[in-house]
Amino acid sequence: MKTGLRWLLPLLLTLGSAAAANASDICQQARTQQRPCVALVLGGGGARGGAHLGVIEQLERQQIPIDLVVGTSIGAFIGGLYASGHSAADIAQRLEKTPWAAGFRDRVYRDEMPLRRKQQTDDFPINLDLGVSAQGLRLPKGILSGQALAEILHSTFGAFANLTHFDQLPVPFRAVATDLLTQQEVILADGSLVQAVQASMSIPGVVRPLEINGKLLVDGGVVNNLPISVARQLGVDRIIAVSIDSPLLRREQIESAFSITEQLTSFLVRAGVQQQLQLLTEQDLLLQPDLVEIGTLDFEQIDQAIVSGRQSALRFVQALADFSQPQRIYRDWFSRFSQQHQPGITIDRIALENRSRLSDQLLLDRLQLRAGDVYTERSIRRGLRQMYGLDTFERITQQLTVDEYGDTLLRVTAEEKSWGPGYLNFRLMFEDDFRSNHQYQLAAAYSRTNLSPWGAEWHAELALGSDKYLQSELYWPLADSGLYLEGQYRHRRDVQALQDLQQLSAGELKNLEHAVQFNTGWNISDHARLQLGWTWRDGRYQLPSVYAAQLQTAEVDYIRRGPLAELVWDTLNSRSFPTRGIRLASSYRFLRDTALGESVDSTSSSTELLAAKSWQQHTLRTRWRFDHYNASSDATFALEQFSLGGFLNLSGYPADSLFGSQIQFGSLVYLYRLNEQKISFINAPLYLGTSVERGRVRKDVFGASGGTDATDWLWAGSVFLGWDTPLGPLYFGVGMAEQDAARYSDAVYLSFGKSY
Repeated sequence: MKTGLRWLLPLLLTLGSAAAANASDICQQARTQQRPCVALVLGGGGARGGAHLGVIEQLERQQIPIDLVVGTSIGAFIGGLYASGHSAADIAQRLEKTPWAAGFRDRVYRDEMPLRRKQQTDDFPINLDLGVSAQGLRLPKGILSGQALAEILHSTFGAFANLTHFDQLPVPFRAVATDLLTQQEVILADGSLVQAVQASMSIPGVVRPLEINGKLLVDGGVVNNLPISVARQLGVDRIIAVSIDSPLLRREQIESAFSITEQLTSFLVRAGVQQQLQLLTEQDLLLQPDLVEIGTLDFEQIDQAIVSGRQSALRFVQALADFSQPQRIYRDWFSRFSQQHQPGITIDRIALENRSRLSDQLLLDRLQLRAGDVYTERSIRRGLRQMYGLDTFERITQQLTVDEYGDTLLRVTAEEKSWGPGYLNFRLMFEDDFRSNHQYQLAAAYSRTNLSPWGAEWHAELALGSDKYLQSELYWPLADSGLYLEGQYRHRRDVQALQDLQQLSAGELKNLEHAVQFNTGWNISDHARLQLGWTWRDGRYQLPSVYAAQLQTAEVDYIRRGPLAELVWDTLNSRSFPTRGIRLASSYRFLRDTALGESVDSTSSSTELLAAKSWQQHTLRTRWRFDHYNASSDATFALEQFSLGGFLNLSGYPADSLFGSQIQFGSLVYLYRLNEQKISFINAPLYLGTSVERGRVRKDVFGASGGTDATDWLWAGSVFLGWDTPLGPLYFGVGMAEQDAARYSDAVYLSFGKSY
């Protein structure tokens, strides 16, 4: 009978005739024990769903056996845990460990991305991921893809194989979702318990719809936020319903378009709930906890919601007593909760359903699971996040099934972004010291991904503003070797406003350059890369008058060509406000430089080390920088130039006022996070910070001083506010330099979109 129901049940429920088909199975134990068959119906309401747990706690205290659980949205989440054999105490522990904030972050953390993706995310933090094709711009189907929500559910529910029917659970269970195409109620009763719960929780327009059995499903609250009708159709005798739908907003709370939309949605949901309440009889019980002060996304108040649910149940102790059963009967019913949940399940086979243009082998290598391995929530989460970190997938799902021979199959489905494969992202940057230094830039990047099964891509960038450039590159991995080839072209025009230590303008240094570079490299891991290349650079410096007079020329044409090498190791979790990890980037160039009628061999190197460590709300980070250019003979012109000065780069000194061909710099920065992490689609921590900095410049600009040291070691520091916005880092601070007659002792900075 159950085998036939597996495919008949959805149709029967749609037609409204499921009660006769399944009621006897659900109520079998109740009939055997000669007691009423009781259903627990749990409504949707986001963070207010904690009230459901408070009610369940009281049901256990009063020895009330439940024969069916029906839930919508958060009601499906709490109800699914209860129905799968978890007591109220166990559910409370799991809720305490549930990282609700992570459910609003579909992207993996920076330290989980391949190095190339880290760099692109750093360079273009306005990560809109706009799809660009011949048909125009395309957008994702929701603010969130649901990847993080699925991860939370798998973490909470643990290893769970697909079920022929949810009647196989310790308590029969139904989750209610909405068919996005027909607006029909869909009752989920078999397959993946986690996917059923996720579909019921997928808020339309916020979380991408989940496809199950060919239907696009979203939150069940759209059509039935308190599914009393589902329990009634299945033939139960009595119902305990817990309603937690959103209270209507007061006049003073309606202050934006979003609040108006929320109010209209509440009207529709409440109208549906009122229809459901009419199905209750005198034999049933309705609980409506007081949750007015708890919003849908206020998951930090879930403990308060649990208390409200508990208090609501206590107000109806006498009514609940009518559902109670003698200890012998309740103990017999409760014995099903004593099942031991397996910490891991051995995987006999792995099946990959690859809905992308990438190689199966590439995805399986990143999954890092093999037949015979033990499936645990931790191991599968690591593997799926490594796949998802490629940043070309809309969603990666997994299911466990057991075949007729008892073998366990892990099925992984990888769906490429439906609005790709070309994506457009942006960067906005400006910096102002409220004196004479003002810089700004607007840039866009286009990436055409997955040009080969191993992840080849074409990447182009265009930047306008104080500094302008156009860049195009082709990146081509060589199968699964970790090796790659890369070709780049870059045209740039930089304008550097030079200042002296008295804050007086020294003119502008302009550089116009064309560069071609070919690289071959080895992706050692997601965190490390070794690259060798050859570059050809043709450019022209336009010198400010002070240096033009010293060098007796206003323009310097140059050609630079030769090999280079680069090593990067990067485990930082953020480039702007890292709280953990290390980044080491070191490059070496061995070039033949031709300028002012001279050709010399030169060597130059740049090394930067960043490290961060946090505890609670405190973060310490350090940055060390060493840049060096040296020509093989006494050249009259040093082509490689570096600078110090400006915010967190010897704060207090004018931006780039310390200019030369050798730089040494170190800093220690302390940050205190001012705001607590909230449950929100946007997480933007605010920091109060201070820094201590020390550095020096050797060999003055272009070697005009004849190679003498330009500065002694200099101290600097700053105090600032930093805001890690979704569009890039924002800083407002005061810098302090060594104070003497030749130097300013302070400066004010406003910076956006630039990492330090």
